[in-house]
Amino acid sequence: MVLNKYRENVRGYLEAIVKPLAKAGLTPNAVTVIGLLLSLLSAYLFYLREPRLAALILLIGSLIDALDGTLARLTGKTSRFGAFLDSTFDRISDGAVLFGVALGNLVDWRVAFLTFMGSYLVSYERCRAELAGSGKLAVGIAERAERLLILMAFSFLGLEYVKYGVYIVGILAWITVVQRFWVAYRRLNP
Repeated sequence: MVLNKYRENVRGYLEAIVKPLAKAGLTPNAVTVIGLLLSLLSAYLFYLREPRLAALILLIGSLIDALDGTLARLTGKTSRFGAFLDSTFDRISDGAVLFGVALGNLVDWRVAFLTFMGSYLVSYERCRAELAGSGKLAVGIAERAERLLILMAFSFLGLEYVKYGVYIVGILAWITVVQRFWVAYRRLNP
């Protein structure tokens, strides 16, 4: 929610980055796939207990993932399937990264699982409420971008700090779940 306020401010920069990609013939879906592959590499690096390198790769993957929508709009290739693919791959990415963190024993697997559940519910609630007629449900303290930045920041600090990032992400995800539940309740239950 916090970072969404700045989305319009960076639109020009994103368009400048994607223009060469469009000229090279790269499709929005290809950019989505590249973003997923980098996230999977990041998950593997967390498993190998290389959190700084994992965070760097995750940062690059996240930046690339931010380009697919801009590229689609710029080239006139927006599609419902492209949006579906992006959302699906985001969920795979989130799960894989937390799985890598847990497999690397950087955090207790139960904490990773609860964080994973909260992160998924944030996305699920928005989708389900909007389908039910709530209107746009982009509310809450920690959407995906905020959660990724927190995990990356703590990972850059080193091996022993990754777990604190996961704790904070988990807590903020569940707060966001409650916030979205409450707003959806109010909008859908007049």
